[in-house]
Amino acid sequence: MDNQSVILAVASPPGSATRGIVRASGADACQVLCNAMDPNCHGSAAVRERRRGVHVVRLLEPSIPALAIVMPGPASATGEDCAEIHTVGNPFVLERIIAAVIAHSDGAARRAHPGEFSVRAVLSGRMPIASAERVAAVIMAETDAQLAAASMLQVNTAEQSTARDADEIATLLALVEAGIDFTDQEDVVAIARPALEARVRAVRDRIRARCATSAGAESAQRAARVVLTGAPNAGKSSLFNALLQHTRAVESSDRGTTRDAIEHACSLPGGIEVILVDAPGIDDAIHDVDVLMQARAHDAINRADIILVCQPSIHDQVHDATDSSPIHGARGLAINVRTKCDTLGNAGVTDADGAISTSAHTGAGVSELRAAIARAVSARAPRNTHEFTLGVARVALLKEAADSLDEMLTIEAPELVAAALRAALDRLGEVSGAIPPDDVLGRLFSSFCIGK
Repeated sequence: MDNQSVILAVASPPGSATRGIVRASGADACQVLCNAMDPNCHGSAAVRERRRGVHVVRLLEPSIPALAIVMPGPASATGEDCAEIHTVGNPFVLERIIAAVIAHSDGAARRAHPGEFSVRAVLSGRMPIASAERVAAVIMAETDAQLAAASMLQVNTAEQSTARDADEIATLLALVEAGIDFTDQEDVVAIARPALEARVRAVRDRIRARCATSAGAESAQRAARVVLTGAPNAGKSSLFNALLQHTRAVESSDRGTTRDAIEHACSLPGGIEVILVDAPGIDDAIHDVDVLMQARAHDAINRADIILVCQPSIHDQVHDATDSSPIHGARGLAINVRTKCDTLGNAGVTDADGAISTSAHTGAGVSELRAAIARAVSARAPRNTHEFTLGVARVALLKEAADSLDEMLTIEAPELVAAALRAALDRLGEVSGAIPPDDVLGRLFSSFCIGK
């Protein structure tokens, strides 16, 4: 990983705004930015001299006034010299500034990779890995529920629990290595094999349990996907709009109107948010476009957390959706829905087959269906949210530690036992606060946006 170059990125949100920010970090960040400033401006000298504070400068390309904020390291966000240019929030202007800075840097500056600012903060000790996970979760959040889940990625509980396990493994490793040192003395046994295995199993089981309670870490970073499926003209698009409580999908009596999976965030009772998906109707593919439509429908169903199996109340209007829908074997929970119950007077009623009767035209039964979806989402959420303290990266590290302990239980040679314990201890140390290796950083920070 290149940690010597000055990295630059637009750190303000995409699009036009009153103010835009170009951020730089690196040992020569201030000098690099000065190369793109008017040297006759008083503020440029302050930036070149790394004076902490806000300085008024004038840029050369384009020739506009700006504010330069200087934050010398190590007391900065990344632990390196950091500097920002605050100017008009025009995306074209911000890109021109970055291009000009890089062009005048003689190869000392480049554009930042996704998450590279946070990588440098972690490597310099300015940000713990758990805080970086929260940043990643916030960046990937699409709804208020996902932002709330990101705030649940706490630090102390996970670090304290893992530190206790690491201390136990370190003790066992010391005993095993002591046994290796005294292997020529038969009367010295640092730790008997049964006792070692029992203590290792106890630590491994605690780690596995912690991973299990945090198994919702990845899914909590996204809202549940609720997919409407069924035969063409089964009333899916009309029900989709009714559930959203505004028109998003085109409604038509013609078959095959929906040709792609349409997604939209939907708020449900209890503050629950889901991603509602209107999938193309399931039918026999005749033309090439039909094949693509069916592929979209199958993909949406396979990715669904909850599947609304839509079947109209009048069976002779469409094929039987239950027979044609490929929901068998899908991972999502299926909820049967009767659509087009406009004239039957039983909308909102659950029939003998467990299907909820609805009418998108009158709105009857829609509230009951929204409540049923909310209950299904709540049932699949992690129950012990106070224990939901690990992000994806740390869960992966804990699983690697548990795998190393499993391996240790299958081998007899003391040297190999010690190596397996050392591997587990390294992974636990990374979770409890040690600097993670580059491959772990890459796995975590690949999801970051450029300016973080």
